[in-house]
Parts: sequence; structure tokens; C-alpha cells
Amino acid sequence: MINSTYDTDKISYLELYQPFFREFQFSEFTLLEIGVLKGGSLTLWHSLFPKAQIVGVDIALPTNFPKTKRITLRQGSQIDLPFLDKVALECAPNGFDFIIDDASHYGEYTKCSFWHLFENHLNPGGIYAIEDWGTGYWDDWPDGKSLDRSLYNSKIEVSKNPMPNHSYGMVGFVKQLIDEQGAADISKGNGASIPQQSKFKSITVTPYVVFITKAN
Repeated sequence: MINSTYDTDKISYLELYQPFFREFQFSEFTLLEIGVLKGGSLTLWHSLFPKAQIVGVDIALPTNFPKTKRITLRQGSQIDLPFLDKVALECAPNGFDFIIDDASHYGEYTKCSFWHLFENHLNPGGIYAIEDWGTGYWDDWPDGKSLDRSLYNSKIEVSKNPMPNHSYGMVGFVKQLIDEQGAADISKGNGASIPQQSKFKSITVTPYVVFITKAN
């Protein structure tokens, strides 16, 4: 039973994760989480996935974290690509199956670690989750900015006007990911004779978390 004994806000996200976790629950796989804070989410994953190897990365590791054979901690930055390569080599030489980014929530940092890990260390069919992408709408976030809703004066105007462009921080990065999913139509629109295939099998945008499944 999942309850408040786990010191993590992941409890409130479990409903979002559930459709993607279903196939992994009793499988042997390797999960990487970037940004672990006090380590409560690692303990949660340890309970939910009895056969999983769990790897946690953070620039400041939790103190007095209980040792277990299935949880490995490594200290370093999400934008230190040689560090990420070393973690992958040591902890998941056959690749990660599920990666969760709950680290900086800065668009450029997230983009840096996403593409490196996605292309080099996430297995085909694997899932990459990016949390708290809505920080890009926050004025008080370092790379965020509130959305100008001045076009939403009436339902008629909404139907006549395009959605306001908003490309700050994490929101801007998520829009880039959607462009990748639309690679075939983008290449067709650019006159390509052979449509470019997306690197994604699918992308699912939910409140708070974006899930990207890697193409086989």
C-alpha cells in the first residue's frame, strides 16, 4: 500500500505514471531518476518494482540514505554528459528502460540531458518522463514567463485567433519535442520525397509530466 510514509511528492503523480508503469511492475529492468532530493521516490520505486535496479542521480545526495542492493546513488550534474555516460556504463551497461527527470526544471538543462540519455542510453521502447514542465509558465521561475492570455476575450475570438505563442523554459522544450513527434508531416511540408521518421513512438503530455516512448 502506498501512503505518506514515502517522503516524496511522487505520490500525487502516481495516477499519471500508472499507464506507463503497468508493463514494468514485475519485470527486471533499470530505472534512472535524475533529481532525487531526500531519496523518498527511490524508496517508492524500490517498493513498486521488486525486480528493478534503481539508479538515482543528484548534485547533492541525500544523507543517511539506507543502503540496499537494488538502489545505487551517484553524485553529479544532469548537464555533465561524461558523468552521465559513466553512470550508464557502471549501472546500466545494457541501457536504461525508464528515465525520470525531476532535476532542475530548466529548459536548456533538461534538453541537454534528455537528448544525450535518450539517444545513447535509453533502450528502444523505453520511456522518458519529464516532470514539472509547467514551470515555463511561471514568472518567478528563472527561465519561466507567464502566458499572455489577452487573446481570450471571447469564445468567438478564440476560434478566430491562433493560440498565443509561448516558448519559454520547459514549455518551449516540450513544444520542440512535439515537433520531433511530427517529423513526418514536417518533412512532407518541406517537400521531402521520403518522410522523416520520428525518434519517438509516442509523446503523452499530461498535467505536470510528459512521457516520451522511444521508437523501436
